[in-house]
Amino acid sequence: MRLGPIDLDRTLGCGQVFRWRKEGNVWKGILNGKELQLRQKRGSVVAEGGTDDEALERYFRSDDDLDRIRAEISRDERIASMVANAPGLRLIRQDPWECAASYVLATNANIPRIQKMIENVCRTFGDPLPGGGFAFPRPDQISGGNEAAKACGLGFRCDRFVEFARLVDRGEIGLETLRKADYEECVRELRSCPGIGDKVADCVAVFSLDHLDAFPVDVRIKKAMEEMYGVCGTYRSVNRFGREYFGRYAGYAQEYIYYSFQRIKRV
Repeated sequence: MRLGPIDLDRTLGCGQVFRWRKEGNVWKGILNGKELQLRQKRGSVVAEGGTDDEALERYFRSDDDLDRIRAEISRDERIASMVANAPGLRLIRQDPWECAASYVLATNANIPRIQKMIENVCRTFGDPLPGGGFAFPRPDQISGGNEAAKACGLGFRCDRFVEFARLVDRGEIGLETLRKADYEECVRELRSCPGIGDKVADCVAVFSLDHLDAFPVDVRIKKAMEEMYGVCGTYRSVNRFGREYFGRYAGYAQEYIYYSFQRIKRV
């Protein structure tokens, strides 16, 4: 498997994805409807399960030149230190539908709550898997299930989540086509979808649609950008500074900053 430098703990445990769990030294999750177990081995990954190497290489963005990216975003001593202290942290290329649907549920919720909602949705709508897990449901499995979705504990997110699934199922939202759009067109189209605002649009753009210049801004990033660069104000003003300052790999810079401030909070 040609993944290059990767640290599973940093990559899978920093808030990009919600369906991976670490048990002992093994990360367990579901990719492309198949249950996987991943182990770290000397900077690379040993995988057990039904997914082939090509799918894993795509998922972990093996085509990214991490050395070049790290060098390019190290614009000052502070970010350079964060980059140096998190070797092997990579962005993930998620399935656009699963990523977008998951982030619609992530609005105004902490990670444990998000994980619980997603697990409830998968158990209610998804196909059962041989190992006891459930695949992430397709849009058509959700689109007519308002009552069943209400039992998943989604709160105010329920109606917009089901409506989003319905629009994707009908082909009124073509997520894959946004991969070829430029950043501004991509996030503009995403923001027109139910349950997707500025932050969710940027998360979907960078974590699933190859727009590495996207710069999602949550409370932690907003605080970090004010502390590091004196930048404050609206979402879009902080987002614009991050994109202009870090350039075409702003999404990677955002993830290094997020990871670093996540560690500070834990300490």
